[in-house]
Amino acid sequence: MKNFSLTLVTLTLTVGAAAAQQAGAPFGNIEHGKALYQETGCYQCHGLAGQGAPMTGPRVSRTEFPFDGFVNQLRHPANQMPPYEAAVISDQDAADIYAYLRQMPAPPDPNSIPLLKVAR
Repeated sequence: MKNFSLTLVTLTLTVGAAAAQQAGAPFGNIEHGKALYQETGCYQCHGLAGQGAPMTGPRVSRTEFPFDGFVNQLRHPANQMPPYEAAVISDQDAADIYAYLRQMPAPPDPNSIPLLKVAR
């Protein structure tokens, strides 16, 4: 029974890790992705929390793009974003940034922010 429990835990952890990593995406290093997000200037248009802004760039936190779509947008941007060729950001670096963006926490509920509460 002990071996069964250990196997079940290992299987659960493996499946959980695989589910967290989107199909087709190489394994990404979240900490390295965070550093790259700042070093390459992504935050300048998309914000430190990936929240985006109408005049600078869309929200990228918790992106729902599949990895291939993310890399395509990175390499061949649809709007004013500069292209980041593989010579500038490798596929592995892109996977690290992608992993960082996907794990960003959800923004807080505006009602939980005292300064945003309207006095009644």
